[in-house]
Amino acid sequence: MKIVVNTIDDRKYTIENLLELNFTQTVGVACDCFSAAFKSNTAIGEIVTVKVYEKDVLMFNGYCDNQKISEGKNGFEIYFYARSTASLLVDNEAQPFTYNKPTANQLCFTFAKPLGFECELPSIKSDEKYEVTKGTSCFGAISRFVSLTNGGQIYVTPQNSIKLYEKISDIKSLNSYRILSACAVINRSEPLSEILFKRTSSSLGYKLHTKAQVNEAIKLNERRQYINLTSLPQWQREYAVYERLKASFENYKTLEVTVAGYASDNLYQRFSYSSKIGEFEDYILTEKKYTSDKTGQQTRLTLKKEINIKEITYVD
Repeated sequence: MKIVVNTIDDRKYTIENLLELNFTQTVGVACDCFSAAFKSNTAIGEIVTVKVYEKDVLMFNGYCDNQKISEGKNGFEIYFYARSTASLLVDNEAQPFTYNKPTANQLCFTFAKPLGFECELPSIKSDEKYEVTKGTSCFGAISRFVSLTNGGQIYVTPQNSIKLYEKISDIKSLNSYRILSACAVINRSEPLSEILFKRTSSSLGYKLHTKAQVNEAIKLNERRQYINLTSLPQWQREYAVYERLKASFENYKTLEVTVAGYASDNLYQRFSYSSKIGEFEDYILTEKKYTSDKTGQQTRLTLKKEINIKEITYVD
């Protein structure tokens, strides 16, 4: 792994004498995060940009948020923490505005292109108005629209392109890795059984229900929520209910596997895993945490099972 930093005085350094590093990527989190500590004979200047390569492939491209330099009798120890370039979209606020029948490409052109990003999203559009409210980040303005209209999640590549996460068709076997540890987690505390809601202010009570029928099969306790949808545009109302119900099952079944070395598979890769703790078929990779220190190199993978909630909507 090759780490290259640029400093405020336009000097470029390839990091050597590495002590430790951490690299994290998570679905649903705009920025990848990278930190490293290394020894140096000189106190290098203020770090501005960080680029990381794996076999000459750019895997991280970002800006330094925090830097520490310690002096000792054997030279300097330098630490830095960086977020990927998506931090520009997170740290900049989008101008509040109500768009009439926008497209994802239009929102990218408005909020992302001026900051140096390209749109590689599929054709995503709305036939209704979309409001960007005060306090929304540039990233949030785009990601929320895509989530509401498409149900998907966006991410930013190291090459500064905005893309949509898509499940990869093939299912790989985690058993091809050298497994250091594995843990299966079942979280029954978060899934909702149903959401009761009303669409308009004139509605008398919460007469509409969207129910997760899968609860009966897995014997979950009843857990209900009430939502008033009157503040949302008409086209967002039905999806807002489904989105909350579906999201409550996100952490229901999770697999945490630590493998030796660096796992190069992309997020949203589908995996199966077979071990003494069970058989796990078609789990989606949602987070990678790669660490390297004096104890060795390893990648912690978090994989989640996508649950078909078998939703049904009815009226009292």
